[in-house]
Amino acid sequence: MAKASTAKKTRKAPPKSGFAVHKKRLEVQRQEILDMYEHDLRVGKEMSDEGAEDLVDRANSAYNREFLLSLSSSERDILKEIEAALRRIDEGDFGVCSACEEKIAAKRLQAVPWARYCIDCQELAEQGLLQEA
Repeated sequence: MAKASTAKKTRKAPPKSGFAVHKKRLEVQRQEILDMYEHDLRVGKEMSDEGAEDLVDRANSAYNREFLLSLSSSERDILKEIEAALRRIDEGDFGVCSACEEKIAAKRLQAVPWARYCIDCQELAEQGLLQEA
């Protein structure tokens, strides 16, 4: 009598070595975001309210300094996606859709190397209709 399998369906991921180019691009993009943030942080710390004559100038200066000291929401989201993609490469899950477990098209990975969904599942996710496996 055959046993019923309760294990999760195993993904057939391409070998890690095939993604060296994507890994390098992801690492470069991650470093660019971090470098930009560090630059903005330095500039923000160097800004001063001295010389600001009125309250409006001081408020604008304080706002600009605060803006430079914070990583934008979109940069933070992309950084998270990049980190997740690098983990998927290390774990052997890169290039496989996180929802349907089908292979993600090479052109999609070239355009968006941190993509975790195939194009069909991405469209469903954007519509709020995606239920991950």
